[in-house]
Amino acid sequence: EEKMKLAIRIFNIIIMAFSAIATVLLFATPTFTFNSKISVDIATFSKFVPETEYTKDVDIVKLIGTDTINVGIKFYLDSNGISKTMSGDRDKINEMVINQNLNDIVSTLHEPVDLITDFTIRSVITSTIKAEITKQIENASRDRTASTPEEIMDDVGMDDEYFENFSYALYDSANRDDATVDLVSGVLSDQINEAITMAETTGVVDRTKFDESQIEGVKENLIKVLDDLHLVKDDGTLEKISNISYSYLAKYLKEGLQGSVSDEVLEQGASESTPDYADRLLNLFVTTKMPDAFYNGVKYVSLGLFIGLFVFAIIWLLLFLITLLRTISKKPWTIFGPWYWLIGSLQLVLGLGLTIFGKFVFPTLPLEKVGLPLKTVILAPRTYALVPSILYLVSIVLAIIYLFFKIPVKRKYNREKREGK
Repeated sequence: EEKMKLAIRIFNIIIMAFSAIATVLLFATPTFTFNSKISVDIATFSKFVPETEYTKDVDIVKLIGTDTINVGIKFYLDSNGISKTMSGDRDKINEMVINQNLNDIVSTLHEPVDLITDFTIRSVITSTIKAEITKQIENASRDRTASTPEEIMDDVGMDDEYFENFSYALYDSANRDDATVDLVSGVLSDQINEAITMAETTGVVDRTKFDESQIEGVKENLIKVLDDLHLVKDDGTLEKISNISYSYLAKYLKEGLQGSVSDEVLEQGASESTPDYADRLLNLFVTTKMPDAFYNGVKYVSLGLFIGLFVFAIIWLLLFLITLLRTISKKPWTIFGPWYWLIGSLQLVLGLGLTIFGKFVFPTLPLEKVGLPLKTVILAPRTYALVPSILYLVSIVLAIIYLFFKIPVKRKYNREKREGK
């Protein structure tokens, strides 16, 4: 019997250690943390560059080298942050949970967006230059049956590298802050004139045929291309060509927000750059379109975490004190009781349960309804209850083993008490 009681007391020390560790961790670890990621669908995102006859065959996924870009989401809430979000106030939840992460995500996405824009627009420009030079060389040919424009261009070294170099000059002119249709068309005209001058050395091209009427035709064709890309403003100036994705994204978001926020908020500020404008509308879009269920979820989870912090601590402390008192008494077996198992189960939900939901259940929800190019969202929430909930699971196993020692000792004690020993 004494050996059994000794074994129980040793188990009691283990139980008290569990209780002490669980209590300390409830307050020592962050109340609520996220270390998660979202996967942005590149194919969907590339649609924010308007499609023209020159861009429709561009393989953006092949360019980037992957069909998704993973972006990390990290934040934590301490007890002070939880006390703010449990009110359910959208502005406070946006401030504590959404805004900073969204800003980080947008910053991360700028690089692939810029790469997509740069490659796509250069493809448009290169194709535009090549098409125009081919057309003008054909018009300026003395004998159109002698050589094709392609043969003439090959003869003078107008290969892919040549046209790619031309595209840089035209891109730079269209990307200036003061870019206009006249400026860009003038650069293109100079490039065509240079190409025809080169082609004239073959003896089958007459450079003088590239006259004012031809130059005006080049300008009209260029305007059509720039219009297709939504770059031409009403006053004849151009949106910076490197901003085209942001401009198109801003237009998409603005249309989606019509009626949800005031027109004044939707307008681009006088000193606001197009990328900053798109970033602001994206933030506004997410916080405006985020369903009430999300905010209610944050509210009740925060409220549950706030209340649970003290309830769980009390339960673990009670188990510690009861076990301590029992250890030094004649009845060394401790008492878990139904209250421990009930509240421990709630702790399990907020600990392991919430983490499992975020990692395995949430990614299966239909993200396409949000209206953003998200492929997957993997949440890895952690609460102060995670480790204590694991300790709770261990205590279930411990309690089962504990019974093998407790039952015979308790029976003998009750029998001796009935017999007056």
